[in-house]
Amino acid sequence: MFSYSFVCKTGGRPHNQDSIAALERGGCYCFAVCDGLGAYSGSGTASRLCVDTVKARLGDEPLSEEGVIRMLRNAHDSICEIKSRDASMEAACTTFAGIFADGEKTVIAHIGDSRVYRFADGVLVSCTADHSVAQRDVERGKIERKDLGKHKDQNKLTRVLGGKYFVRPDIHLLPAPHFGDVYVICSDGFWEYVPETLMTETVRNERDAARILEILEKRLLEEAVPGHDNYSAIVAIAEKESGCAK
Repeated sequence: MFSYSFVCKTGGRPHNQDSIAALERGGCYCFAVCDGLGAYSGSGTASRLCVDTVKARLGDEPLSEEGVIRMLRNAHDSICEIKSRDASMEAACTTFAGIFADGEKTVIAHIGDSRVYRFADGVLVSCTADHSVAQRDVERGKIERKDLGKHKDQNKLTRVLGGKYFVRPDIHLLPAPHFGDVYVICSDGFWEYVPETLMTETVRNERDAARILEILEKRLLEEAVPGHDNYSAIVAIAEKESGCAK
C-alpha cells in the first residue's frame, strides 16, 4: 500500500490544464499526472480525458506493459474522438507520466515532459527522460540536465498523447515497490522550479508525503516567476507490498 499527497494548481495562469489521478482498485495503484499543452485550445480537456480513461480502466486486466499501453491507447482514442467533433480542439494534446503498482510489479509510463522520479533509501535512482527538443540537446552534450528548465525549446515536445498518431509511451518495468520507496510524479510547471537536489534532501529527511510536498511546493512558490505555469505533483510512499486481486 501507499501513503500519498498531491497538488494540482493553476499557478500564475488563468486556467488549469493539468489533471491528476491518485487511486487504488483491487490492490492495484495508479498515480499519474497529465499536462495539457497550454498553447493549444482544448488541451485541458485532453488531459482530463486521459486521466478519466485511465481511472475507468484501472483493474480491468492484469497489470502489464501491454495493459498499460492499451489504457493509454484508449485515452488517445478518446481525445481524438472528441477532437473530431470539435474543430476548436484540433490541436489539443497532453503529456502523461504515471506509475502503476501491485504486489508483484511496478510499471512506469510516460509521454512528453511530465516526469516520474523514483527514490530508494533516500537516493534518486531513476527519472524519466523528457520527450522534448531540449532533452535532445542534453543527449548531445550541449547542455546539462539541470538546465533543461531554462532551455529556449524546453516546451517543444517530440511526443504527446492525442496527436495525429498514437505514439507508444516509454515503459519501465520494475519489481514491486519496496518499503520506503518514494515516487514524485509531476508536471514541468513543478520540476522547473524544484531542483532534484532539494527533492533528494527532502525525501531523505522526511517520511510524510504531505510534508515532503509542502517543502517542495514552498520552494516552487519562492522561485516561480509571475505568470508561471500550472503545476501538479504527487508524492507516493510505499508503506508495504500489497497484492492485486487479478
